Amino acid sequence: MSNHKKKVSSNRNRLPIILSLVVVILAVIAVILLFRLPDKSTKQSGKESVKTEVSSKKKEKDSSLDQEDKKAGSKSTEKAEPEEPKEPEELKEPEEPKEPEELKEPEELKEPKEPIEAKGNGHIVCIDPGHQRSGESAKEPNGPNSKTMKARVTGGTRGTTTGVYEYELTLTISQALKTELEKRGYTVYMTRDTHDVKISNMERAQYATQVNADIYFRIHANGAGSSSANGAMMLTPSASNPYVANLASKSKTLSQDVLTAYCQATGMKNLGVQANDTMTGLNWATMPMTLIELGFMTNPRDDKNMEDAAYQVKMVQGMANGIDAYFQGQ
Repeated sequence: MSNHKKKVSSNRNRLPIILSLVVVILAVIAVILLFRLPDKSTKQSGKESVKTEVSSKKKEKDSSLDQEDKKAGSKSTEKAEPEEPKEPEELKEPEEPKEPEELKEPEELKEPKEPIEAKGNGHIVCIDPGHQRSGESAKEPNGPNSKTMKARVTGGTRGTTTGVYEYELTLTISQALKTELEKRGYTVYMTRDTHDVKISNMERAQYATQVNADIYFRIHANGAGSSSANGAMMLTPSASNPYVANLASKSKTLSQDVLTAYCQATGMKNLGVQANDTMTGLNWATMPMTLIELGFMTNPRDDKNMEDAAYQVKMVQGMANGIDAYFQGQ
């Protein structure tokens, strides 16, 4: 009994100790828990801080991206915006479309714009270079009020040795004679100065009247079936010409003066002055007129001479001297 009581008493004495140990253990656990909780909260707070920082950075990045997008958008908008319209330039009148060049029509004689007055020595000469590149077979009256019709203009002959056409030779000599006469004080007109013309024999004579010519000087070259025919001659109307009989005398004098001087200067054979009343270019004239046949283009010697530059000077000098002689005798 006493032993049992001793055990009970001993157990009761141990109880406070056990409780104290429990309290101590609990206190230790509490302290440990107290130290561990801040770590967790710190970690949690650190995690939250990291999350917040990441979120903040993300927001900043998103914000910067948004700003860049806005800038890009504004730039694209700026680019897209149309420029201010420029003031329109003054309208220029459209140029007229150029028409394709066409072949030139042969020239025709033009009437003088103003009355012709002689200059220099007071004499006016109209030179007619015979023929043209293309003849015209259409008809015209052989003279004023004439019922006889003749071709407007023929093609002329050609050098059998040189191959030069009559219309080429006559223009060359006519241009040289014009220059020489102008040096001597004459006022000179020509019915043509190119090959591509369309002028009839009647129109040429009428042009001489329009320019108030004192003499009408026609230049041609001859041709014959025989190559032996050579020399120079003058053609002039006769005293019985139905159209210009009143001009026959002076025309003959002009012809004689020119032919004499021409043959003296060139050494060409003188075939004389021959009357001819069938030439339209003479029958329509209204002043003294003559037609010189420079030489025969069908004769080798005449043909070559008339194409020689030095010989041409003699030809021109001879004709000019003859014209001087005519006016000096009037």
